[in-house]
Amino acid sequence: MLNEDPRPDDLPDAPTGYAALPPSYPAPAPGAGSGSTGGPGGARLLAPPVDPATGRTARSSLRPVLAAVAVVAVVAALVLAVWRIGNPPSVAQSRVTVPASAFPAPSATDPPPASQGPNGTVTADYPALLAPFYTQRLGWSPCADNAKHECATMEVPVDYAKPTGDRFTLALRKAPATQPSKRLGSLVINPGGPGGSGVEYAQYSSFVFSPGVRAAYDIVGFDPRGIGASSPVRCLSNSDMDLLFSADPTPDSAAERSTLLADVDGVTKRCAARGGDRAMHMSTTEVARDMDVMRVLLGDEKLNFFGGSYGTFLGAIYADTFPKKVGRMVLDSAMSPNQTEQQEMTYDIQGFESSIDAFIDWCVARPDCALGSDKAGARQKIVDLLDSVEKNGLTTTKPGLSRIGEGWVGFAIFMCLYSDQSWPTLDKGLAQAFTGKGDILLAKGMSVVERGITGDYAPSTYLQAMIPVRCADWPRSTADPTLAAEQKKAKAAHPLWSRMTGELYDNCRTWPTAGRTPKGATLAAGADPILVIGNERDPATPIGGTKQLANDLASGILLTSDHDGHGTYYAGNSCVDSAVDGYLLRGTAPRDGTTC
Repeated sequence: MLNEDPRPDDLPDAPTGYAALPPSYPAPAPGAGSGSTGGPGGARLLAPPVDPATGRTARSSLRPVLAAVAVVAVVAALVLAVWRIGNPPSVAQSRVTVPASAFPAPSATDPPPASQGPNGTVTADYPALLAPFYTQRLGWSPCADNAKHECATMEVPVDYAKPTGDRFTLALRKAPATQPSKRLGSLVINPGGPGGSGVEYAQYSSFVFSPGVRAAYDIVGFDPRGIGASSPVRCLSNSDMDLLFSADPTPDSAAERSTLLADVDGVTKRCAARGGDRAMHMSTTEVARDMDVMRVLLGDEKLNFFGGSYGTFLGAIYADTFPKKVGRMVLDSAMSPNQTEQQEMTYDIQGFESSIDAFIDWCVARPDCALGSDKAGARQKIVDLLDSVEKNGLTTTKPGLSRIGEGWVGFAIFMCLYSDQSWPTLDKGLAQAFTGKGDILLAKGMSVVERGITGDYAPSTYLQAMIPVRCADWPRSTADPTLAAEQKKAKAAHPLWSRMTGELYDNCRTWPTAGRTPKGATLAAGADPILVIGNERDPATPIGGTKQLANDLASGILLTSDHDGHGTYYAGNSCVDSAVDGYLLRGTAPRDGTTC
């Protein structure tokens, strides 16, 4: 049953402590950090614990290449990225059969003969130049905060094209199978973000996976290269991150738009300068290659993987790069690496509209709903509130943020749609906002991005990863008059969505390296069945993107849940849980297209 009270961590006086990294993780090598914004090595703060209600860290399905999502001016470009538009092809279109040979694993040279891995249980097939990485040993030792868990580190090349050069040190955490006699292998996990901590995801694995899965698998989480405890790249200062939320996301004049775009370009340039060469090598494609090294070091012939949110992008890229190495893979709340701007726009409208409708339906049925009892009028009240906040702001009691604008307010509203457990917080936050005060909504937004009341962001805040990862993962946007016209039409038809959309803009245009070019064809030909799951009403990774990924994958199997929020597995739907557990534990996949 839905708790009618706000979540404790959403309230203005909520505790702000975060779990500390086990001291066994080494400090990053010299140069691993970046500029004055990087903290010292050794123990560091991590992202807040994974929400037990969803098992997810905050993220959006959208690219950063366009700053959009009214929630925050510049963060729109970085955190929730672009709301796209258009008429996508049907997700039910026929799949193209492509021979597995069309997707060879990347190699720097001809691979040596298959050999036994360091764990003695897996044969490895890797380029000779990468042998130092594929044959290293993981020195597991008890984690400082939980002796039942084990922690280790591994090294990977910063640039796979130059494997003898600089290295990232990756942090790993393992929650060993609780019933070793039933052990099936390792289950590598990633919570998304980009920028979410897989180390912390594993730390809270008992909230995220069923007892049956934890009995049979070593749950292994890792912080991706440049993130968290893995040679962190910290390219944004506190002032940069505050700027992401303080600018006007919906400029009303040429002067306001010019200011917004200058802020975007400035933040991107500063990130590139501070991050240096390592920031240029934080792509999901490179993380996928890191995971293959990890697979061998863990002693697994095939990679068993659970990815949530942006972690589904990682899983899909791995499967397309190493199709024959795919074991049992679950992609929860998904997006396809093939998504186009037009498809994303369509999916995002659907995701936002269905999620806000679900909240409004719940709210207006309550006697104390801040939006009243009229469903049609409720939506307009939020529109009017955002328009008022743009002009007048909201007052708060937070030091240094005595007045907040549309950026913080819209961001908090959107984040409250991630889980129905935050609907009571949104209701009370809106009620307070109608009186001109913004403490509740600001507290929600600050908790998501890990901003303390002193104005300092936790070193691990996922904002640090948004620019380097997304600018590497997606192509640059080009001026498209047709797209602009369609966006204008969509904003007129969806006035609340338009306030939550912001300015269409390529925030990666000043990033010094090119983005990935989407394949635009069938993914992972030759891979074992891959289970793709999602909620029908998900504001962050709309169901359209989940359906597209299931279709784009040559062996994709779609399972949908008639539920609200972001995160499908182990979130209250026993039908979904049974299907996922059956697949992970017995290899039995549900019928493609099943709905729970």
